[in-house]
Amino acid sequence: MKVILAGHILGQGGIQSHIRWLVKALGEEGVETLVLSLRGDKRPTDYSHTLQTFEECGVRVHICAPDAKGNSFLDLGKVERFVEIKKLIDQFSPDVYLAVGTGWNLFIPPIISKLNTRLIFHEVMSGIPRGWRDSRWCVRWCFDEVIGQSPNVAKTFAQCFGWKKSVSALPAMPEPLEITASLPKPVYKTVQLGTAKAALFSRLAPHKQAFWLVQHWDLLKNCLCELHIHGSGAEEPLIREYIASQGIGDRVKCFGRYPEGQAYIDLLSSYDLTLLPTIGREGAPLVLLEAMACGVPFVAYGVGGIPDYGVDNPNVIVVPPEPWLISQGKKYTPIEKSQQRTAFVEGVKSMAYKLAQGEINQQQLQQFYMKHYSFEVLKKTWLSYLYNQI
Repeated sequence: MKVILAGHILGQGGIQSHIRWLVKALGEEGVETLVLSLRGDKRPTDYSHTLQTFEECGVRVHICAPDAKGNSFLDLGKVERFVEIKKLIDQFSPDVYLAVGTGWNLFIPPIISKLNTRLIFHEVMSGIPRGWRDSRWCVRWCFDEVIGQSPNVAKTFAQCFGWKKSVSALPAMPEPLEITASLPKPVYKTVQLGTAKAALFSRLAPHKQAFWLVQHWDLLKNCLCELHIHGSGAEEPLIREYIASQGIGDRVKCFGRYPEGQAYIDLLSSYDLTLLPTIGREGAPLVLLEAMACGVPFVAYGVGGIPDYGVDNPNVIVVPPEPWLISQGKKYTPIEKSQQRTAFVEGVKSMAYKLAQGEINQQQLQQFYMKHYSFEVLKKTWLSYLYNQI
């Protein structure tokens, strides 16, 4: 089997992590693989190890270097770059062309190559279009199959984009913490009500609602001992200012950017629960998988693919989306929205009570991760799927 994997491979983020580990899985099993990174990537020195790892697995990587002005290969007047990519694809002659992410650059190359190749798109976003200019509309006309990164995402994509062909669901490959770090061995424990330490690990963008969570500390202070915010972004100054102005810094803290690797695992494992009140167009956030891998329960809004994390998983709480999040045309006032958001607060309280009553099994939660999302499990799942395509 020969596979072309097209996507943005350098940089930080869930998409990049998914591509890297999927490529590694394919390379380890001897699948002839060509990676096309088509967004005009620069080659930062800190990613040289990533490229070296691919080479050691026998995986070829072609990165479209930007021109002097930073333009990618699809910019006007760059016809020679079209020719370059077309020639590369034709020579490789893949059985499967797998596109991951967004951007017109993912969809044009297989069109111009005219190969008898299975064209598959992996939707690792929410499945909801961002207007008529969204590049994913091209998938409907040109590709053979869509994979959502969860059943909910797959269903949403089919409905929103009018997809009538085959659609399935396969998880994205998270960084396998069981390989890259030393995971803790969770201990089944109860946490007395009012003593639980909660944390949010996220980019601090408005739709992630970290600031909103801090503003509702009064509703949480009787069931939690401390709330820690880890991450950076537009809301970080607001959060720090609010904590100082309210005099709650002894129990609510904002630490900024959090570490990576083992330091991150050790930090995450030190909490009793994690929170993600995001109301954005999420796919299936990897930070929730990381929490499960450490045996740390979470409370999250059920947007995007998040509800699928809660299927047959009694040790997490997925709060159903508020009506105003999924309303079709009805307008809700800010006051109504604020009142409805208390459902998330109730979810946090419920988790605190469950921890206090011994209804959360931290060991079982980690086992759930290993059974459904570990590297070896997902490698077998992806290989089985791809071989069935040829």
